[in-house]
Amino acid sequence: MVITVSAASTTSGPGSAPSLLAAIETMQQRFAAVEQAARIGYWRTEAHSGRQFWSPGMYALLCLEPGSVEARPEWLFDRIHPDDRDEVLQTIKRAMVMKEPFFYRNRGLTPGGAVCHFDTFGLVELGPDGEASALMGVVQDVSDKVAAEEALKASEETYRLLSHEASDIICQHGPSGAVVFISPAVTRVLGFEVDSYLGVTPWDRTHPEDLESAMAAVNHARRTGEQVTYAFRARHKAGHYVWMESTTRFIFEGPQRLVKGAISVSRDITQRKAVEDELTRQREHAEAASQTKTRFLANMSHELRTPLNAIIGFSDILNKELFGPLGSERYIDYANLINESGTLLLDLINDLLDMSKIEAGKFELHYEDIAVQELAAMCVRIVSRRAEEKGLVLELDVQPADFRFRADQRAVKQILLNLLTNAVKFTSKGGVKARIALEGANVQIVIEDSGIGIPAKMLPRLGQPFEQAQNEASRSQGGSGLGLALVKSLAQLHGGSLEIASLEGQGTTVTVTLPADKPQTSTDTASAA
Repeated sequence: MVITVSAASTTSGPGSAPSLLAAIETMQQRFAAVEQAARIGYWRTEAHSGRQFWSPGMYALLCLEPGSVEARPEWLFDRIHPDDRDEVLQTIKRAMVMKEPFFYRNRGLTPGGAVCHFDTFGLVELGPDGEASALMGVVQDVSDKVAAEEALKASEETYRLLSHEASDIICQHGPSGAVVFISPAVTRVLGFEVDSYLGVTPWDRTHPEDLESAMAAVNHARRTGEQVTYAFRARHKAGHYVWMESTTRFIFEGPQRLVKGAISVSRDITQRKAVEDELTRQREHAEAASQTKTRFLANMSHELRTPLNAIIGFSDILNKELFGPLGSERYIDYANLINESGTLLLDLINDLLDMSKIEAGKFELHYEDIAVQELAAMCVRIVSRRAEEKGLVLELDVQPADFRFRADQRAVKQILLNLLTNAVKFTSKGGVKARIALEGANVQIVIEDSGIGIPAKMLPRLGQPFEQAQNEASRSQGGSGLGLALVKSLAQLHGGSLEIASLEGQGTTVTVTLPADKPQTSTDTASAA
C-alpha cells in the first residue's frame, strides 16, 4: 500500500497526513499481529514485471528477518520441496489461464533443511483489459495439522490392522447404538458378513432370554461411564446361538458428556460356558450325593447304636461276672474282647454321626466353662491303659493349672481323646506329651509323640474325611481316617484351627488353636468349611 501526502496537507486533524500515517501504521501492526498468531503470510507478484512483495508474516514463515532478502519469485520457488514444484507451477498456470482462485498444499524447506507444510489460497488480479495482472497468495503453516492428520491416519490404519487380525470381534457403535464399524472376526465367529451388521444394533441378534440383562449392563455403562463386561447369546447366521462375552465402554464429549458412541470387544465363550455348566452339574451332583450320604450315615448310625449299646452293656456284665462266674478264663477274655470291639465300633459310629451333622450344618455347640486340668486329666486316664500296655510314657502339662475357658466341653473332650488316641496308636516306643496353655486370646492344645511320623506328601491331605497317612506302619494300626477330620471340623466350628508338623520316622506334633474369649452364653449351629 502506497500513500502520497502533498505539502499543503500539513495541518493537524482527523484528515491530515500525520493522522493517516498513524492509522496506517496501526493497521499494519494489527495485521502483523494477526499474521503471527495465525502463522500466516501473504505474497503478491506482478504478472508483467515479476516484482514480488512479501508481508512480514511471509518472512517469518520462511524463517527470515523482514527485508533480509529481496522478495523474488525465484527465491520463494526454491523454498518449495523439489517433488512438489511441478504441481505448484501447473496449479498457478492453470489459475492464470482460467482466471480463477487457486489452492495448493506443498512441502517447504527451511534454511536448515527441515520439511514443513504450507497451504496456499490464491487469487488472480485482473487488469482493465481483463487479463491477469497480478497474483496474490495467502500462505498458512499447517505442519502441526498435517502431523496430526498423519498420526491419526497411522492410528486408524493400525487400529484397522489390529481389528482385522484380532480373533475377538471389535465393534464401534454410534450414539444410537447402531454399528458403524465391526471387525472381520464377526464372519468367523457368527457367520455374518461385515456389511450385514452395519447400521443395526446388536440387540437385533441377541437371544430374547439374555436381552434384559445385557441391556441393563450397557445402560449402566452409559449412565456411569464405567466399563462393563457381560455374557449373552448372539444368533449365528446358521440359526443357532453362540455364547459371547462382551466388554463395552462409552465415549463422551463436551462438558455435558453427550454420548458420542461406544466401543465393544466380544469373544466366543461357548467352550468355556460348556465347561462351567458341566462343572455346575458335577457340583450339584456331588452335593446331592453328599446329602444322600449324610442322611444315610445319620440313619444308619442311629440304627446301629441301639444294638451296640446292648452288646457293650451285656459284655460288660459278663466281663464283671455280675450274675455269677463264667467258669472259664477264656469266656472272660471273650467278653472283654466283645466289649472292647463294641466300644471301638460305637466310637466309630459316633464319629460318623458327628461328621454327618457337621457336613449338614446341624452340629450344635453348647458353650460352658471348662476346667481344663480336670478335663484333660480325664482324657489322659482313658488312654493310659493302652499306653501302659505299649510301655509308653504319657505326660500332661496344663499352664496355668487352674485356667478355664468357654467352649463346647463335649467337642473339646473329643478333640483331646482323638489326638491322644492317635498319638498312642502310632507310637511304639518313647512317649506322648500333651501340653495345654493359655496363649493370649487363644488356647493351644499340643499333642507331641515320638511315633512313626507322617510322609510329607500326605500332610496336606490329612484332616479330610477318611484320609490316613499311608505307610507300612500306619496300615498295620488300622483306623478309619475320621479322627483328624473330626478334630479339624470341631476346631473350625469354634473359630479355631488345626496344624500338623511331622517327620517320617521321628514323630508328629499336632496343634489345635481355639479362641478363649467366647461370650458367656451362646449356642451355635455352624458348618465347618
